[in-house]
Amino acid sequence: MSIEGIKPFEASLNENPTDRASSLDEVVQVLYRSISDLNQQVPATQRIEKSPATILFGEGGKLDSLGLANFIVIVEQNIEDALGSRIDLTAEDPFSPAAGHFRTIHSLASYIFELSGRRPSGAL
Repeated sequence: MSIEGIKPFEASLNENPTDRASSLDEVVQVLYRSISDLNQQVPATQRIEKSPATILFGEGGKLDSLGLANFIVIVEQNIEDALGSRIDLTAEDPFSPAAGHFRTIHSLASYIFELSGRRPSGAL
């Protein structure tokens, strides 16, 4: 399954197999774990599907501003626990149309992965 302009993670991983590809997979797994954590806290009608194309925030998304704030805290904590690095997902304008880090699971994973490529050692 894919949405226009976004390939599934599996396709992205197969295009350029490098050491960083496993890091992208780790980020995706952390996001999926974060979704599981969040899904335990919300009614069934507000649960988020674990798919790269899932819309998180904005038109068609399951998260309102309070849900997004909760999700950000969960993701940041899970990133720190799993990867041993602190990350601030709100440092740049994540809600702007140009950035839109929280639009889909794919866009968020890609953003976190991008941060990991330009980070000093030990911090995202």
